[in-house]
Amino acid sequence: MASTVVRPAPDTRPAAQTPARLRRPLRRFAPASVSEAARRSAYAFLALPLGLIGIVLTLGGRSSRAGRLQLAAARRFLDPHTADGRHSGATTDRGAVPGAVRVLRHAVLDTALGVPMLILAAYAYGNTIRNLTYPIWYGDTDYHDAWGGPSLAGVWAVHAIGGLAFFAVCLCLIQGLTHLRAAGARHTFRTESRA
Repeated sequence: MASTVVRPAPDTRPAAQTPARLRRPLRRFAPASVSEAARRSAYAFLALPLGLIGIVLTLGGRSSRAGRLQLAAARRFLDPHTADGRHSGATTDRGAVPGAVRVLRHAVLDTALGVPMLILAAYAYGNTIRNLTYPIWYGDTDYHDAWGGPSLAGVWAVHAIGGLAFFAVCLCLIQGLTHLRAAGARHTFRTESRA
């Protein structure tokens, strides 16, 4: 039995492959795993204090220490890795820290983006915990006018589902903001080798 090969007509060209970046433009805003969401959320809570510490250390003449602290935080929480496991552009040499101006710029941007990230993360986690534990907070109230009422089970289910949906949206926003900081870390701590 002979196999047949299907060939396109001579006047047609095969469709060009669409790059993955164009096919899924919003993929970078969805955390890939629970551990990534937890790391990015932890960075959202720590970005403001790290930025302030970096500013104080840099203005105090300790820019190398501030740079090492910022690089360690970026590696631990933002995970700027490439597919082959290497850090994408970030230096692996402990002694190779960028200059004071770049470290200060990174710290100022951490501080500027740290404020909305901290507010968003605190509100997301606090609101989710409050909605999941709705019966504890509002256990002895009247449920007839509450969403999902008149029973406690209905009210709790509506608040839990709404709280988890809101939490998922907030995690995507945190992912987007920390993606900006990961790009900034790659730019600040890239290896400056010119061959």
